[in-house]
Amino acid sequence: MEKASDIMTTDVVCAKVPGVREDIFQLIQEHNHFGFPVVKKGENTLVGIVTKTDLMGKPDENQIALLMTRDVISIDKNASLKETASILLNNRIRRIPVVEDSEIVGIITTADFVHKAILRANINDPIEKYMKQELVTVYEGIPLPVALTIMELANVELMPVLNDASELSGVVGKADLIASSEVISERKISSMSAESEGDSWSWDAIPQLVVTKKELRLPSKPVSEIMIKNVISTFEQTPISECAKLMRKHDVDQVPVTTLNGELVGIIRDTDLLQAYFDKLSAK
Repeated sequence: MEKASDIMTTDVVCAKVPGVREDIFQLIQEHNHFGFPVVKKGENTLVGIVTKTDLMGKPDENQIALLMTRDVISIDKNASLKETASILLNNRIRRIPVVEDSEIVGIITTADFVHKAILRANINDPIEKYMKQELVTVYEGIPLPVALTIMELANVELMPVLNDASELSGVVGKADLIASSEVISERKISSMSAESEGDSWSWDAIPQLVVTKKELRLPSKPVSEIMIKNVISTFEQTPISECAKLMRKHDVDQVPVTTLNGELVGIIRDTDLLQAYFDKLSAK
């Protein structure tokens, strides 16, 4: 029986404490994803995890130690793949650190399942049962910041893009948006003055507090400028493992599903394939 150590990635990219928000932004831009385990600088001791939810939920916090989530869900390297898949699905997370004696020795992502376990599982059931027919699409002329807002509100990682004729003209994902973003520094100057109670005097020299805030910001250009135009698509009758092969080949985590005539009918995500894999293991 396969276990976590069989599919985990051992070369783990981690954020470090002490550290600041800008360090996370740099990791995001270098690696095109939002979630990173956090370790103590100079050690491999797992102390937290930081994701886009943490960054968005604490926009004014700068220290990684205060940004990160401390209660990390982790597994042992000998955990079964069924148990690992169950944890990912039930907690709606995309990555889980693998620890040994409190030290991180690997990480398992949904992509690891797709590219390794599901690919070689030979699941011939069609994706039709698992694909999502409820689609969130976006018009190709919409500005990038609006597209990101739609993604966040709809809780999706990728959106099909439609042209003026309502035809599929491309796809855009959060990774594409990350690659187009820039770290912007904002400097705000606030004055600190004091008046004595009952008197109308103030300090002659008013000290000023300079606050520098850094954040990722998207330019206001249209989605059409960054979307992937050569769309990789599949069909409702494609077997689960064949779809996993397609995702691995093109390094994507979601694929639009079309009819033979090219009509968009749904989307299949890596998490949908993970659910199919878990169902297969549970049926044994």
